[in-house]
Amino acid sequence: MEPTLRYHLRMPPSAHPEISSDALSLHRDSLIVDLHCDTLLSQSLYGYDPTQRHTNRIPLAPFTYQSDIPRMQEGGVGAVALGIVVNPLRKDSALDATRKALFNMQGWASRAPEAVRLVSTADDIEQARAAGRIALFGGLEGAHGLGGSLDELGELRELGLRYIGLAHFSRNFAATPSFGWGADPQAPLSDSGRALVDEMNRLKILVDLAHVNRAGFLEACKRSKAPVVVSHTGVAGAARSWRNIDDEQLRAVAQTGGVVGIIFAPVFLGEGITGSARRIVQHIQHVINVVGEDHVAIGSDFDGFVIPPHDLQDHSCMPYLTQLMLEAKMSETQIRKCLGQNTLRLFREVCG
Repeated sequence: MEPTLRYHLRMPPSAHPEISSDALSLHRDSLIVDLHCDTLLSQSLYGYDPTQRHTNRIPLAPFTYQSDIPRMQEGGVGAVALGIVVNPLRKDSALDATRKALFNMQGWASRAPEAVRLVSTADDIEQARAAGRIALFGGLEGAHGLGGSLDELGELRELGLRYIGLAHFSRNFAATPSFGWGADPQAPLSDSGRALVDEMNRLKILVDLAHVNRAGFLEACKRSKAPVVVSHTGVAGAARSWRNIDDEQLRAVAQTGGVVGIIFAPVFLGEGITGSARRIVQHIQHVINVVGEDHVAIGSDFDGFVIPPHDLQDHSCMPYLTQLMLEAKMSETQIRKCLGQNTLRLFREVCG
């Protein structure tokens, strides 16, 4: 198979000597979409430069320094959703903070136009891949980042926002989180939350249910007229955690036609703080076993203040995940769908 994305795998051979030529060939020929990466947060907090290749000098690469454009290229990543995190205490300036993050994302494309491209649709993602560029789009963590209003949704979409998580770690005007301030597993969506889902459907913005409490999660699945996404999560059937969704939630997502992005954080995958990437594959396989191969994806949460697997510490290591899926006897079709084809299909159905 010939690669269709122009990138160079520069990972040292000693890093993962068990990566086979079959795995590398399949990885190069597959569209890789990461549904959640928080590097914009690093940029906002301490001026992290995404155009430069960084090295995390702290053992086990904790919390940040896990991604940048060069390492995305090294790992063959074709598209990335950049997470937008807004302090819930900034009620008066939350919307401005969301805009600023989207402007920062646009800055990636202006500073590295040969490497990245902002995208709106599935066709845009495919065109970026054909041109050897990484497709970028934004995902807001928590509706509080809208500043309590739906009036600017169209503007934010034009700036590159393609999904909105209804809640993050705090209760807001729309929804309740699964953990954090105001958490309540039984709380329904508010009337404003129902209106937000409807407006996102109308504007072709993905409804993201990562971090949303169980009752609100299930209600949003029933209300949405478009497929939903869970951008970064584990699944309780593979490891129980407050962060992970159960089989009923998996089925609710699948019934909408949506996808579930598996997080790369061992603390939620069931291996303590610094476990192996093999646990990612176990969560992927559980989703496939429960709802089928069309509803699983990946959402690393790199740079999201988590500790990644000791054997998959940043985006440059992504071919190792393909190796592990092959070792787990997943078919090439299943692997391609998980790595990116399911997300591309979701984009085509929801975003245009």
